[in-house]
Amino acid sequence: MTDLQVRNLRPEFGAEITGLDPVAPLDPAVVRQLRGLFRERGLLVFPNLNPDARFQTYLAEQLVDERTIDPDALHVDELHQVSNVEKIAAVPLGRLMFHSDTMWEEDGCKAISLFGKVVEPGAIPTMFVSIAHAWNTLPEGLRARVQGRFAIHCSDATDQRDTYVSDDVMVVDFGSKQRLRLPIAYPHPRTGQTVLYVSPQLTHHIEGFDHHESEPLLNALFDHMYAEQNVFTYNWRQGDLVVWDNLAIQHARPDLRADAPARTLRKTLVPAYMVEAATAPTFKATYKRFGD
Repeated sequence: MTDLQVRNLRPEFGAEITGLDPVAPLDPAVVRQLRGLFRERGLLVFPNLNPDARFQTYLAEQLVDERTIDPDALHVDELHQVSNVEKIAAVPLGRLMFHSDTMWEEDGCKAISLFGKVVEPGAIPTMFVSIAHAWNTLPEGLRARVQGRFAIHCSDATDQRDTYVSDDVMVVDFGSKQRLRLPIAYPHPRTGQTVLYVSPQLTHHIEGFDHHESEPLLNALFDHMYAEQNVFTYNWRQGDLVVWDNLAIQHARPDLRADAPARTLRKTLVPAYMVEAATAPTFKATYKRFGD
């Protein structure tokens, strides 16, 4: 059996794993070990793994699905990527505020993986926070204000933010007016952990409050969630694979520009079928140098 070496990246979440052979299917005992780590740590980093697209898709699916996955039966998309240099790419330029993908979908994305396909020195990082840790450490006063309340999520809420949006933010248009109502203290459907389920990118408002009441409360939550001591900044290296629980971990990135060091990350979502829909949105950074 593969002998995995595990190193925690932060006390509250994240683990680096070496010793994995990226060949599917994996030994059932290895799958059980990885599932346990994923459930406990929420984010797994596999340095210099260099997986092909099929193994990347297989691993992410296998981490959240208790069934045995047939790697040959998976939908694999070689071209779903985040890049500032490739013509076909998602969210190519601009800053992304903290969020979990598809927060507005009833049965949305459960896990995300990114593979460092092309990463030049100095490429911008990805930042992560644990929203389970955010709930566990939420001050009592704030907790009392949101306990039992619901937030409304949509495909882009950047126009609602009073203080968190600057002109480098990437606006993503999914062409969807869909909204989803979920408890702010949201029980993770797989782990049972309570997570603080709001984000500046995708949370429209807190139900029962008007904008002038909702925004200050959301901003207080954001200040707690994204405080510097809670953020794990991951500096990409070519060949690395990162997989995280989309319902327990939020991600963001600094401003990504076309003239910045190349950064092409191959992306998979779980369920894998969602990848096809992910090519549909349009992306626009709001700063004037990119125009309308």
